[in-house]
Amino acid sequence: MYVVILFVIFAFLAFLAFFEDERIRSCTWLLVTVGAILTLYVAFRPAGIDNDYNAYLGYFKNPDGIVASLAEPTFKIINGFARLCGAPLLLFVIYAVLATPLKIYSILRLSPYWYLSILVWFAHLFLVQEMTQIRVAVATAIFLFSIPYLAEGRKGKFGLCMILAILFHYSALVLLPLILIGNKPLSRMFLLVLLVLPIALYMTPLASIELLKLVPIPFLQQKLQMYEELMKYKGGVWSDINIFNIMAVMRLFAYYMLLWKYDYLSDKYPYMPVFMKIFCYSICMYVGLSFLPPVAMRIEEFISIIDCILFPLLAVLIRPHWLGRMLVIFYYAGVILANVYLYKLLKI
Repeated sequence: MYVVILFVIFAFLAFLAFFEDERIRSCTWLLVTVGAILTLYVAFRPAGIDNDYNAYLGYFKNPDGIVASLAEPTFKIINGFARLCGAPLLLFVIYAVLATPLKIYSILRLSPYWYLSILVWFAHLFLVQEMTQIRVAVATAIFLFSIPYLAEGRKGKFGLCMILAILFHYSALVLLPLILIGNKPLSRMFLLVLLVLPIALYMTPLASIELLKLVPIPFLQQKLQMYEELMKYKGGVWSDINIFNIMAVMRLFAYYMLLWKYDYLSDKYPYMPVFMKIFCYSICMYVGLSFLPPVAMRIEEFISIIDCILFPLLAVLIRPHWLGRMLVIFYYAGVILANVYLYKLLKI
């Protein structure tokens, strides 16, 4: 029943995305309804429906365990509050309330296609983050919220947002280098760099994990040791990585399509320069760290929250526009089916 509701929500979002216009966007009650449905769906999930539910119950019951002790400060505070109230469900409710509304609000600030962007996020990352990696869900919501600060050159506010994101999940550390970029229009030379860099990384022999072992940070060393153990697990999802998997290839295709039509899109969408730089960084980190699959996959999942803004822009490039929207909807229908039945992100 829970899975059926998931697909009903997707169908509802697909309807809104296909027929979205100014009249639909002006219906505040409709947007509030969508936000409430998604938040309640996450907050009051059935026990054990996702892959991490029982692990979080374990953290709740044993906050002094080794894994729980390595968790972020915000998790310890939220988990402690839930324990004080004697309600493990409260842990999931708090994370749902923190992540889901903030992501929807951020989408409204950044995307010219609200419901198509919500649909992309829902199909691609909702089950991965909001339903499973709940700490990552809040961190990515903060990242998405902070992008206008980065684009407008307000580095201090972006930096504060990144610190807050790191307090929710340490993997947000990977976002710190982005403070160096801005929304300055891309020159022909910079466009050439963005064109060549991902191709060069795909063609370059991969580095070695031994290089990271030279970094004298105890926490990093602990994480690397844990990831190496995961990689030794035969048959596990961490044992290998295919940088030419369908999702990676589709992201690469979208990247070069958007790069090809950069001039056209940048006239219509003011944040195009900063998003293309982040998109390039995302692909390069995924390929460049593919010798360490757990890290590469976590980083890709983290930064790919920007897909909910960029993939809907592809619909603009296809005439008639309704066909572009339909193609995006059909592609993400396949994504959500794969997340449920192939990757088994829900236990059905």
